Amino acid sequence: MTGNDKKRATLDFGDDVEPPPVPPVDPNAVKAATRAAGFRETPKAPELFSSLSGRSARRTRRKTGRTEQFATRLRADTLEAIYAYADRNEITLAETIERAMRALVEGEG
Repeated sequence: MTGNDKKRATLDFGDDVEPPPVPPVDPNAVKAATRAAGFRETPKAPELFSSLSGRSARRTRRKTGRTEQFATRLRADTLEAIYAYADRNEITLAETIERAMRALVEGEG
């Protein structure tokens, strides 16, 4: 026998047998089972967001030239004051910190 005379073995995985049809699933039965298991439904988006016609409520991002990262831990009241100032003036957190530093430096001189 030469190398060309060898035949590969054929394997039968039953591919020619048609699998039984999957019975339809009642969506209400699925909801009842998931609630019984302790799962909750995903909350619907608030009306405010649906009126924006697909756009997110987040402000659009713009290039700022800021590339350095700064991470620190703050007291909750300090963080809320920073967020409130940034929201009130419609500026980024980085701009808020830069303004604060400018005011501190100018106050020293």
